[in-house]
Amino acid sequence: MAASQAALGSAAVDYTARATGFADSERVLQREVERISQLRLIAFVVGAASGVLLLGGWGRTTLLVAGLVIGAATYIALATIHAKRRRRARWAGVRRIVCEQGALRVARDWNALAPWTGETLTHDHPHAADLDITGHASLVRLLDVTSPGPGRQTILSWLTGEAASVAELRARQDAVRELTPAVEWRETMTAHAWTAGRSRRADVERFLSWAGEPAWLLDRPAVVWAARVLPFLIVPTVSLAFLSLLWTRDVLPPPDGWLVGLGTFARRWWMLPFAAGVLLTVFTRRGVGVRLDAAMSHLGGLAAYAEMLGHVESSTFTTPRVAGLRARLTNERAASRSLTRLGAIVRLAEARYSPMGHIVLQLLGLWDLHVVVALEQWQATSGAHARDWLTALGEVEALAALATLAHDNPGWVMPDFVDGAARLEASALGHPLLNDETRVSNDVTVGPPGTFLLVTGSNMSGKSTLLRAIGTNVVLAQAGGPVCATSMRLTPVDVWTSIRIDDSLEAGVSLFMAELRRLKRIVDAARDPVRPRPLLYLLDEILHGTNTAERRIAARRVLTYLLNARAIGAVTTHDLTLADDPALDGPAQRVHFTERFEQRNGAMTMTFDYTLRPGLATSANALKLLAMIGLGEG
Repeated sequence: MAASQAALGSAAVDYTARATGFADSERVLQREVERISQLRLIAFVVGAASGVLLLGGWGRTTLLVAGLVIGAATYIALATIHAKRRRRARWAGVRRIVCEQGALRVARDWNALAPWTGETLTHDHPHAADLDITGHASLVRLLDVTSPGPGRQTILSWLTGEAASVAELRARQDAVRELTPAVEWRETMTAHAWTAGRSRRADVERFLSWAGEPAWLLDRPAVVWAARVLPFLIVPTVSLAFLSLLWTRDVLPPPDGWLVGLGTFARRWWMLPFAAGVLLTVFTRRGVGVRLDAAMSHLGGLAAYAEMLGHVESSTFTTPRVAGLRARLTNERAASRSLTRLGAIVRLAEARYSPMGHIVLQLLGLWDLHVVVALEQWQATSGAHARDWLTALGEVEALAALATLAHDNPGWVMPDFVDGAARLEASALGHPLLNDETRVSNDVTVGPPGTFLLVTGSNMSGKSTLLRAIGTNVVLAQAGGPVCATSMRLTPVDVWTSIRIDDSLEAGVSLFMAELRRLKRIVDAARDPVRPRPLLYLLDEILHGTNTAERRIAARRVLTYLLNARAIGAVTTHDLTLADDPALDGPAQRVHFTERFEQRNGAMTMTFDYTLRPGLATSANALKLLAMIGLGEG
């Protein structure tokens, strides 16, 4: 694995170099933003001072008008440039964070990575808790380059759900291979995804529910038409009535001709359309308010998701899986443009946050009604597609996450899925959550049916880690991603584990009973007659919560059930009598770990090489461990 170690090191170096580049760009842009802010202030002072002097009649009019115009124009131009530079600085900052987090993932520096904020699956799942699918140091966190909504949920479903068909898995593998070298495209996708991070999974679900809601205002065509017609009556009559008032009070000179008569008419009748608009606002206030509040509260992350959709739509990848997902986003209407349009409508609704301006817009133009009509028209034309768009986006994110894993670990391989009897064969199999300096790899074979891998060894020798290495790599393989091995061949399986077992004082369940219940679920799953795939079981220290004699009988019974069900698996144990059981002698494929004790500076030390060896373990270390911590013979 020396080549793999060098490649892993280069991946971290590449991330660090890119992070440094983005940090430099961020600093340069921040300095530009500060300078532009100073120039904006100068332009404002020049324009404001010129205006004040002009109103006061001080100074030369021509120069003051020029100062006012130039100051205002310069301020507006600088404000535009300032906004662009700030966006570029923020983007450089996000890209820097993406690369910094990438280097930390390569190093498996779990404490330095961004805090885990997702859900943690419990022991109710067949393997998620035992194999660290979620949590602080987990597979999902290793793959956490996605948005918290569509992307993370898709990758989680691939890691914890039923294995897809072999054809689907091979299609995912092809897509991952194509996306792996597209570093810039993937990191841009991650930056957009993390920008969308403020929109949580619950927000996405509320948005999708809102998108599918039936129309309320569009089902009232009379109200819609009244809202469309009344502003064309309110605005002219109110304007003319106000002008007529100014004319009659000699504030403004009256015009010649028919306009004065029209103004007089407007002064008499302007209240009719105005009152109609007020009544329409009052009668629809509750329904309009509910729909606008829903739109503004649920659609906060739309801009970032629109950017992600546009990023996928503009890609040129050709593998059938990615091309098919891109087609789902561009059929009939472009998803990104549709979502961008929805974001623009929502920004119109945000006029409610400016009370004085909103009152004027509502009284004269029935603003809220028009916004609700636009929202419901979007729901009618695009709402039904929104769930499919975000589902397709989540799949692209998941494929990009697996491709990032492959890029960060170039010594890993894509597994081969084979037909025939259930079997797993792997060369140099390691635990994907361990860093390269810590990880020790071993050749592992599990299966065929009618056999099981029996792993023996002393405490802390690596037995549980081996089970987790097998399980996590199978889970990664059946998500469509790379595995931590130099080669791997397997048939699709359902993974069930019994590694971390806890008792429950609240439920009155002992450790032994908790493990029995877990084993019963595994046996029932293996014996299920409609199970489409064979079962892979990983059992750590089977039935260690009872005495040796009963453990041997119970373990033999459980393993016999699993062998008869044609399941394959691996079992660890300290109990060498289990390995000597004649009933298990034929099916058991015996392997073991060992340790070495040395005297150093007058003290006993223990070391492990975590290398798997054939046969049964020949040593134990419990008493020596007691002596090492000062609990030897008194």
